[in-house]
Amino acid sequence: MQNPTSTEVLRITRTFPAPRERVFAAFTETELLKQWWGPAGFTLPSASVDLRPGGRYRFGMKPPEGDVMYLVGTFREVKRPERLVYTWAWEQQPAMETVVTIEFNEAEGDTEVVVTQERFPDEGTRQQHGFGWEGGLDRLQEIFRRKQHVKS
Repeated sequence: MQNPTSTEVLRITRTFPAPRERVFAAFTETELLKQWWGPAGFTLPSASVDLRPGGRYRFGMKPPEGDVMYLVGTFREVKRPERLVYTWAWEQQPAMETVVTIEFNEAEGDTEVVVTQERFPDEGTRQQHGFGWEGGLDRLQEIFRRKQHVKS
């Protein structure tokens, strides 16, 4: 169930030192997702992605201590390498579904990524998700920086 009346929106913009196609792949290919997805300290031991409108994904996220939590959703829009739109829900809390839009913009050889997540039930939940996104995006930024450094 979505939260259509919620006004809580999370928006994060990051620029990665890599071409748009490579950054898009990092968000959609399971082996790449496993390298960075989730807040600091989390791992992604399992991930499945059916990358097409109507396709589903399921990520098993493991915190530093505790059991694996499953994130699930359905792709609403897949426009390679420009845009992804999908639903987001925790399997344990399917009634709280948000919508994520990720835009991949060319930025002079780099890629600007704009993540927008909407329909949070409250500010606290929005902040928790912001913490998670920031941690994961920090990890992805570091991966692209290392690869750029190796090529120099």
